[in-house]
Amino acid sequence: MLRSIQVLRALAALLVVFAHFEYTEPAVGRFGVDIFFVISGFIMAHIVNKSPEDFLYRRIIRIVPLYYLMTLFTTGLYLFKPSWFRNVVLTPTALIKSLLFIPYHIKDSGPILTLGWTLNYEMFFYLSIAVFIFIFGNKKGMIACLIGLSLFVLVSSFVTWNSYVVRYWGSTMIMEFVGGAILYYFWKHFLSSAGQSVRNVLAVVGFAALGFLMYAEYKYGLSTLRFLLIGGPSLLVACGFLSLENRINPQNKIHSTMVLLGDSSYAMYLLHPFVIYAFLRLVYVRLNLHGPVFDFLGLVFSLALVCLLSVALHKWFEKPMVSLLKSILDKQFAFAKKLTKSRLRSF
Repeated sequence: MLRSIQVLRALAALLVVFAHFEYTEPAVGRFGVDIFFVISGFIMAHIVNKSPEDFLYRRIIRIVPLYYLMTLFTTGLYLFKPSWFRNVVLTPTALIKSLLFIPYHIKDSGPILTLGWTLNYEMFFYLSIAVFIFIFGNKKGMIACLIGLSLFVLVSSFVTWNSYVVRYWGSTMIMEFVGGAILYYFWKHFLSSAGQSVRNVLAVVGFAALGFLMYAEYKYGLSTLRFLLIGGPSLLVACGFLSLENRINPQNKIHSTMVLLGDSSYAMYLLHPFVIYAFLRLVYVRLNLHGPVFDFLGLVFSLALVCLLSVALHKWFEKPMVSLLKSILDKQFAFAKKLTKSRLRSF
């Protein structure tokens, strides 16, 4: 994967961590999720263009193991200490829907692992790609998917669906995935071969868009105009970072560290609320630490701790587990394909 994309993933994850620490009032940084959606659209278009075969199950084994681990961990903590969770409703239905990435809403509660709301969008996007590839084939499937999702969101903006699930998936946030995929084609056919002057202009626009995102969230929050105020600028930020691809040096310690954090960004996203909550509860509340200095030190320490634990979780659980599942399932799918082909020939 492009190093610039990995650096941007790290930045997006750190922004979300910063927002959930609530260092500023109102909190700023939740737009990191929108950047993640744009990146996801870009990466999925890249993967489909490179190797569309077995797309869906490889995405599932990339997402599911760590998500299931953290969901079950949350479930265990809730059973042990329900008072620690303000917006969690634990029922058999909630657990099943959480594990199956089905959006639901019970008494102001969504997935048991609250951050799973974003993965409900992710899995819907993956499933849509797989369905369109199956129908239209590898080359046309991705384009058909982007058109189909755009039309679905357009219709949903005028129609009030009775189903909560359909309303959820019909959100304009889906267009951030679509925008990211379109950005991939822009990068492939133009930006990757563009001159340095064009790259410089796009980089400046990207950083200006990043500044605007901070201002927009601080001033307006994540309103109903999220796709316009947040989604559009997030696309420009991603484009700006892509234009810096040739400036990222893997020998540079800062650059290589950001790439590593980008590799660990999924773990960071799912893990960080537990680290922040535990740190604030076990240290700050018990020691009664207050004031600007302690708040700043708490932020720095929390960010450092989140980064270290995320890298450890990525290296020692996420990466080995994905590799193991991939090696097992690749063999199973290869055998199934060979068996199917042999039967078709004999038929």
